[in-house]
Amino acid sequence: MKDAPDEELAAALEGLSDKRRRIGRWDARAVLVPLGRLVLARGEEGAREELERVRAAALRHGPAWEAAVQEELSLSCAEHIQGTDARYLTLPTFDWDYVLEARERLEARVRAARALGTEPPPALWGLVLEADRRIQAARGGSTGPSRKGLS
Repeated sequence: MKDAPDEELAAALEGLSDKRRRIGRWDARAVLVPLGRLVLARGEEGAREELERVRAAALRHGPAWEAAVQEELSLSCAEHIQGTDARYLTLPTFDWDYVLEARERLEARVRAARALGTEPPPALWGLVLEADRRIQAARGGSTGPSRKGLS
């Protein structure tokens, strides 16, 4: 994960500036991850300017933006759910760093989407929370020293 969400967000918003270009989930991901990191770090009020810039850029794309956000949220939730299948959590080669970093990026996406007025699909979000419980149980109730608690 990069350490410059402001710069990442600016670059992603440039990609949304062309109204004629068809946007998709990759565009949503490029916006939601750094925006969510800003919201997590500063709160919604502290990221108000960035949220307004995203809203303005998204308006240019109408329903295509919302579709891209929903697809990105659905796929990132599904990745977390599948990647934390109980059969894999006890393997000695299980990549905990990858799973926990991916969960942090998922949290950023969700926080950004919520700040913009969109929720992740409820059925999938419930399964994400179940996956979080599996992770915590497999790690003895801990998400690790560098991980903020899972929601």
